[in-house]
Amino acid sequence: MKYKCCSLLMGGIEFRYNGIALCQRVDHIGGGDIVVQTYDDKTDKNFRFDINSFLEKQNEVIEQNKTGEIYHKCVGCIELREEDWPEAEDIKLDQIIFHHWTKCNSHCIYCYTNKDKKYFNTRKSYKILPVLKELDKMDKFRYGGLCCFAGGEISCLKEFKDIVKLLDKYDFSYIFNSSCVQFEKIVEERLKKGNGVLIVSTDCGNRELHKKIKQVDTFNAVWKNIAKYSKAAKDHKDMIFTKYIILKDINDNEQAITEFLQMSKNCEIETVLMEIDHYFFLENRDNIPKYIIDLFYFAFEKAKSMGLNCKIYSNACVLLLQGQWADEFWRPYVFCSGDGIVKYTQRHVFKISADNSTEEYYNITSAAEENNLKYTDIWKTCEKNINKRKKCTINGDIYSYTEN
Repeated sequence: MKYKCCSLLMGGIEFRYNGIALCQRVDHIGGGDIVVQTYDDKTDKNFRFDINSFLEKQNEVIEQNKTGEIYHKCVGCIELREEDWPEAEDIKLDQIIFHHWTKCNSHCIYCYTNKDKKYFNTRKSYKILPVLKELDKMDKFRYGGLCCFAGGEISCLKEFKDIVKLLDKYDFSYIFNSSCVQFEKIVEERLKKGNGVLIVSTDCGNRELHKKIKQVDTFNAVWKNIAKYSKAAKDHKDMIFTKYIILKDINDNEQAITEFLQMSKNCEIETVLMEIDHYFFLENRDNIPKYIIDLFYFAFEKAKSMGLNCKIYSNACVLLLQGQWADEFWRPYVFCSGDGIVKYTQRHVFKISADNSTEEYYNITSAAEENNLKYTDIWKTCEKNINKRKKCTINGDIYSYTEN
């Protein structure tokens, strides 16, 4: 049945520090934030994942969208697209986000945990392995999915290795968000293999600014580890990114951005990501100062002059693609994760018909499944031709890429 929905509702689950959610987006008109189960570390000592409640909420939202009247929390979301979505019995999890733990070895001033770092570094999170094992027994994981570790810090997560081991059975790809204060062998192995994406928010390129933003003196260790990871990813440079979050009155200037770009280049990073502070964006989304917009333009031009790719990320995509700044300039600069799962903006992959005269729309998931391929096989091949809109051949089929 064709109707408006999204891949997150169809196969996503988000494990938060304060509960479990069906949707992680919170930056659109409807507000997203579809919470299924809450968790309080002080009162929920015997917390258990209620799979039935999760499936019921998932079905409720999907059935609402089928009517043509979009579920109220989905209104205005850039993930929505109209297509033939699978039936309930065919839905499996293939987009998993972990940020159920909050312990970290960095104290970023823009992080929600900064308001009470002692509490968030000592609080007890619920155990995730029993939840994953239950889902595993129920055959609820789709082969070739995506797992994102959002934080706390992965090196502070005791179950980290066991989570990866379990999801490896389903040949998942991974997005690792890390402070890079500590070097992780698992991340290095995935970068070498090409099924892991590493994103590091360094937000600056000098030690003093690092101490001000991170509130720890780890500048040298972080960039040393970035260089080691970059070396590991020598055959998969599209899998490692340094990120710069523009923070008002702190690093919102051309010099700081230039220093960041230079450090990234020194570490042989090929692509950097530009973002805007999440909370500042939500509070001022209709009144963002023009000089901040100009900094994005500066970053693109400066990166280009240094031989670097520069892309916008998350909140910045919403700001620059949907607001008054939504012109064609931004289109080639949208970040998508290297595993092939499309993040933060809609993209289309088309299969060319035999007579080469028409194009049939495919979403990345269905196109991959039809050919018994992983997402990356189609997406990465198409992405190489993003600016020229060239056609590409995969398993004998011809595909093209576009975005809107």
